[in-house]
Amino acid sequence: MLKRLFLRQASKSPLPESRFIPMFVAGAPRSGTTILHAIVCAAEKTNGYITECSYFTAFMHPLLVGLNTFDVHTKHYFATREALIRNHSDILNNELSKIWVKTGRPEVLALKDPMLTPLIPHLAESLPRAKFVVSVRDPRATISSRIEVAKRETRDNELADDQVRQFCDEYVHMYGTVANHLPTLGDRILTVDYRDVVHGTAFDKLTAFGVGKIDNNRIWANTIADPDRPPSDVWATDLHGKMPSVASIDRYREHLDSRTEKMILDICGPVARALGAL
Repeated sequence: MLKRLFLRQASKSPLPESRFIPMFVAGAPRSGTTILHAIVCAAEKTNGYITECSYFTAFMHPLLVGLNTFDVHTKHYFATREALIRNHSDILNNELSKIWVKTGRPEVLALKDPMLTPLIPHLAESLPRAKFVVSVRDPRATISSRIEVAKRETRDNELADDQVRQFCDEYVHMYGTVANHLPTLGDRILTVDYRDVVHGTAFDKLTAFGVGKIDNNRIWANTIADPDRPPSDVWATDLHGKMPSVASIDRYREHLDSRTEKMILDICGPVARALGAL
């Protein structure tokens, strides 16, 4: 009898997704997602700065497998694709609820992972309350930064054109997915130009998007995870853990030759212009 009463009471408790708003910060690697996330996490409604939610991102891949193999395999387990998505929504919400508790039960749970960028349409369908903040940056600056990371990884001062093209293809894939779904995402997505981040003009847009008032003094100060990265981390930059710098906007001019710059613009230019990054 007591067990039945408990079950009836538990069923009336709020669903995990109704207790907070999940907000995901995304964007191509080296597009400024880390500093944008740090700014979001300095707002009054969000949790403190925390590192990439790669663990949560991994939960999206089983959904993609199920959708991609639906007509061959998954239809024998779920009546429709919508039923599969609803089932996976429960899994995602369960994990988010645990993260929400761990991060202090904020009104807005702000998580970041660049690898979520091409998954935003699927994530939006699975989590109807979720919102998305996407950092967009000039492809020349983004790819130049990717090149510098690759050089540190390989300890090679020269990078083959094929590798640069791979970085460009990554940029187009990630931002192309976002651009193609802007109409369906509507007011659930906010694209933030990196130039607006470093000039401080993005704060009002973020506040209006629902994070609350941003305290400039809390950027990097309100943290769950230590923002400092070890010197051995090839992805670390001199700006990591520091305030935005306008010097980073055109820094690519010091590293890119005219031929590489043209190649980047030829490949990435159309999608970058569609999102206002050029």
